[in-house]
Amino acid sequence: MDDQKIHINNNTTFIDMDASTQTWHKPVESLFCLVLDYVVENMNFFINENEEKISALPFHVKNRMLRKFTISAHFWKKVDFKTVLVTLVNEQTHYINLTSADVDDDILKVLQKCINIRKLYLSRTKDIKISTKGLINLLKNCHSLTHLFLAHSNIVDDDVLECMADNCPNLMGLDIGGSTYVTDLGVTKISKLKHLSWITLSSTQISDEGITHLVQGPCKLKLKEMRIENTKVTDVGLKEIAENCPNLEILSFYSRRKRDDVSCPMFSSELKNLKQLTWTVNW
Repeated sequence: MDDQKIHINNNTTFIDMDASTQTWHKPVESLFCLVLDYVVENMNFFINENEEKISALPFHVKNRMLRKFTISAHFWKKVDFKTVLVTLVNEQTHYINLTSADVDDDILKVLQKCINIRKLYLSRTKDIKISTKGLINLLKNCHSLTHLFLAHSNIVDDDVLECMADNCPNLMGLDIGGSTYVTDLGVTKISKLKHLSWITLSSTQISDEGITHLVQGPCKLKLKEMRIENTKVTDVGLKEIAENCPNLEILSFYSRRKRDDVSCPMFSSELKNLKQLTWTVNW
């Protein structure tokens, strides 16, 4: 045991057993992580008996608990989800993933405390219980938001996109695929965003007009990923993408209309950085 060494790094302890032929590294959970796991596993007890003490915890501790708690419904079995959320979210919450939760307007009101939220993942399912008004009220306070994931939702419309354009200037990634009420008007509104690097607009009502506004906007050199399957975009829009987005790396396109001409402007010399192309047409 003379050669045994103990190192502590990022809340994890490693025991090194030096031998003549090899070094053995065995990770050991830190006391902090063990306590955190225990509290989240028994949240029903702690939230009922020590809610004030949980609320008084430092921001970084509550945010670690929040990430673990929201990852699975396993932790919600014997506790009221909204009560825990109210206790844990705070002004220093930068990330929250609610794709496993039933999100409604009351939860969106709770999230309004997260004035510095950067990445927000909402429901992936079509059975979503939030309203357009509730989402807009939340986005009005999300001035630091960089990523929003809200696919397959019929509550995202052009008014929501206008709110994003006015209140979320740092938006870099947006997934609103399947939002059937989104039209060219809404895409024109967000075309003023300067930092967009990827966007999913599949299964929306957008056409060449909206795409043209977007790729001629200030984000045209930053766009690296675009997904526009099942839209009204034609070769006209594709040509605009090829001419204005030289740094595009991923493009996914599906045409609704039948065609005989299978030429594609994406194979031209403009898109030199293209790494992945999904291009489906009917003929």
